[in-house]
Amino acid sequence: MAAPRDIVDALECVLSVYFSGVRHNLRAAFILCDGLVELTCKVKAEAGGWRPFQINFVPLLKLGPVSLDPASSGLGRKCEDTHKVRNKMHHVNAVATVDAQYCADSILDAVDCIEHCFPGAKAAFEDKIKVALRVVRVYSVQGSGAQRTAFQDSMSRYKWRARKNPPRVNEIVVSPGLRPHWGMVIMDTVADIETILNRIGAPQ
Repeated sequence: MAAPRDIVDALECVLSVYFSGVRHNLRAAFILCDGLVELTCKVKAEAGGWRPFQINFVPLLKLGPVSLDPASSGLGRKCEDTHKVRNKMHHVNAVATVDAQYCADSILDAVDCIEHCFPGAKAAFEDKIKVALRVVRVYSVQGSGAQRTAFQDSMSRYKWRARKNPPRVNEIVVSPGLRPHWGMVIMDTVADIETILNRIGAPQ
């Protein structure tokens, strides 16, 4: 079952922000990710006959159609923990942020939430989302320091097609393989990114 389009669009937005070079991209992606989980659960609850848009986060997780009660569901507990951290960002410490691994873990948890609510959603994702999620997995707890180093080095050394055209005198050369510029290529050059991931043995 494919997830509703607005949920997939929200996931793509999270990934775009995560891979962008903008300041505080991890904080922004993390907050958007929490919103993605809430949206997913509300859409699922509404499809089950509830009117969930005035229900708070934890009671929402406990609704029958959602079935992610933190007291009995490991995924539900992860979603609740992410929500608590997001609340602290908003209400306790306005400059608090998260690191790349914590943010990556929250993205993968959100994807698991989508799959839980809409079984088969992962398989229906576009290739660009599947490949982007493989990169996220490298930076999550499922990845390793060696894989991250190998991926970063491979991105920097990769012969991007843009290099074939020499820059004009008044142009600045921007290397898409450098981390601040990954947003230019992760979602748009699927075959290239997949080649790099396969070379380093990144998990699917």
